[in-house]
Amino acid sequence: MKHPSLRLVKGPIVALLVLAAPTSVGAEGVSSSDRFQLWNACKPIDLVVEHLNDAAVKISLTREAITTAVRSRLRAARLYSSKTAPFLYVSVTLVRTRTTSSSISLKFNKWLPDPKLNGQVGSATTWNRHVVQQGGNADYILSAVSQLTDLFIDEYLRVNGSACSRSPIDP
Repeated sequence: MKHPSLRLVKGPIVALLVLAAPTSVGAEGVSSSDRFQLWNACKPIDLVVEHLNDAAVKISLTREAITTAVRSRLRAARLYSSKTAPFLYVSVTLVRTRTTSSSISLKFNKWLPDPKLNGQVGSATTWNRHVVQQGGNADYILSAVSQLTDLFIDEYLRVNGSACSRSPIDP
């Protein structure tokens, strides 16, 4: 049986925990680090897919298949527009020995000014996710690319949510 005074203590402890929460996280649960990495005012982004190596050709994995898989997911979220900045960079590298191993990387690149170079602007990776897996065929690798793309879209929309509600994504 609980002591009656514990019911009274529970409220103030919860209030103290709420007050002790980090101040860098906004009302939507988005930290300043999140905003630096992914904030883009919910504007569309471009896509760049790196050329594949010979090991990919041997398992019938094509750059076009990767481009189509990622671009269709970005379009479904209304985030794709060619010839815009920033961009999502996709790299898939395969190594074939007795089995196939793949390294898949998605990087969100934004144009950022460099104050040390008189404000000149250059591209910088601000968000990066990477997976290494062993085994599988082209479909298995495309599935992993799609999963990483979905992760990017979820994170991008979480961070840009306040701007997305005023954009064509959520009319």
